[in-house]
Amino acid sequence: MRVHINKTGIVMSRTFPKWLALFVWLLAPLSFGVLSVCLGQDANWDLRNYHFYNPYAFLNHRMGFDVLPGQVANFYNPLLYVPFYYMVVLLPPKMVGFILGVVQGLNFPLLWAVSRQLISSDTRDQRLAPPWIRELICIGVSLMGMLGAGGISELGTMFSDNILSLCVLTSLLIVLSGMKYLFASSRKTRWAVVMSAGFLTGAAAGFKQPAAVFAVGVCAAFFVLNMPFFRRFWLSFEYGVGVLIGMAATGGFWMYEMWTRFGNPLFPYFNLYFRSPMATIGDYRDTRFIPCTPGEFLISPFFFGVAPYKISELSFHDLRIPVLYILLLALLVFYVIRMSLSEHLTPDSDMPDQKFRFFLVAGILAYLTWLKMFAIFRYALTIELLTPLGIWLILERLIVRVRIRLIAAGAIFALILITMTPANWGRAPWGKDFFGANLPVIKDPDHTIILMTGTNPTSYLAPLFPPKIRFIRIQGYFTGPSSHPNGFDKLMQGIVAKHQGPMYVLYRSYEQAVTTLALTAYGLKEQKDSCRTFHPRIEVNEPYPLYLCQVSKEVNDEPK
Repeated sequence: MRVHINKTGIVMSRTFPKWLALFVWLLAPLSFGVLSVCLGQDANWDLRNYHFYNPYAFLNHRMGFDVLPGQVANFYNPLLYVPFYYMVVLLPPKMVGFILGVVQGLNFPLLWAVSRQLISSDTRDQRLAPPWIRELICIGVSLMGMLGAGGISELGTMFSDNILSLCVLTSLLIVLSGMKYLFASSRKTRWAVVMSAGFLTGAAAGFKQPAAVFAVGVCAAFFVLNMPFFRRFWLSFEYGVGVLIGMAATGGFWMYEMWTRFGNPLFPYFNLYFRSPMATIGDYRDTRFIPCTPGEFLISPFFFGVAPYKISELSFHDLRIPVLYILLLALLVFYVIRMSLSEHLTPDSDMPDQKFRFFLVAGILAYLTWLKMFAIFRYALTIELLTPLGIWLILERLIVRVRIRLIAAGAIFALILITMTPANWGRAPWGKDFFGANLPVIKDPDHTIILMTGTNPTSYLAPLFPPKIRFIRIQGYFTGPSSHPNGFDKLMQGIVAKHQGPMYVLYRSYEQAVTTLALTAYGLKEQKDSCRTFHPRIEVNEPYPLYLCQVSKEVNDEPK
């Protein structure tokens, strides 16, 4: 790498090693593709519930044909999962896992690019540390970002948090790399930077609503920049407009679909306000992990390391966010002491400090929004990716000597890696086809309805049956026999009452009791001698087989 001395006397990199660019942009993503294959095939609950079914239903116009096979998730935007559906249908399973790993591995070069904006632009240590050390630091914090409890657990899966993070990281990179234009350039140039950045974050939120927490953080972070208030206001406003355009581009069509069908663009969420008759009048948000007291809010970062069930359905351990929290408190104390020792302390207008403040505030506000709205571990994956960078940047401000800072960072990162335990959402051995279902044969598929009961994720089976079979979930998280049936309960009662062809019921073996109750409420009876069991390969972690049994109407055809 060649260097030169500019007019300010600062050592600058003139060229970038081609081998390093090759590693970052090509070999690193390919490596994560290989790691994805080594981890095994994705077999998580959401995959079996809606990741495969939703795009199938969307592409084959089955929303008015099937009724709620995916339960509440039936109403999630399917657009993001369409490429995954085609990959599963057309490609060998290992190739699907490899491609997903490569795409998710692109987070690495984006993290590296963001790191170079924040680390390499800090000129205070240029004479103390040669440029190649800085490049290694950028690669190191990027690799640490990828090796998190959430990132490893989601590699090769379609949870999509580490796919949407590509949009969020690119958006952040645009703002950081274009920050000089926010201060000195024409309004048109500033508009182009913030609108394009906002569009990307909005696009992520349009695909999946929880990604909106990052838009909130970045939008508010413009106010910490050292510039006139009204310029900060307009930057935030224009970024927000970009977010709305991005959301409309990827999610607008689906919100319109939900509005025209159910009178609620976010159906079934926030139905307390929209009051669609097709759902219960309620919020439908999963609030079980949201802290209830100020004390829980204050200690919430430690949940990632010592109390995972406070923010996740599964166990995991990762100390990066607790460590960052402690360092943030130390930085706060450092600034308080610094202010007490300085009579006239003004905000630093140097570009590195502007970028640092923006990055720090955006991250903190995104975390607080996540904590208030969801507090679900997976939705914080982008924060997890950026946490090692945050740790390094705070160490830069707390520790002046480069060697000591490197030792401290190395010790912290080693501790995080040694104690880290990824979540396990479920993996299966690779096979010749993605699901290995071995389905029972249906004699008259053109006139058959399959009823679904229980809460187990079985909608992935619907695309594997003949397409004319109709799937109706009469009991699950969204519907079921009750004294206050919602619109879908009433719809399904009418469908079952009028149906004249064969009917079957699909359920997990241990859900026999709820199945009997649901069938009785619909005036149906299970024919025990007709039951056939099967156990798809993708359910290798599920010890109980599936039952497919024929049902018949009782003497009284009317539902009870």
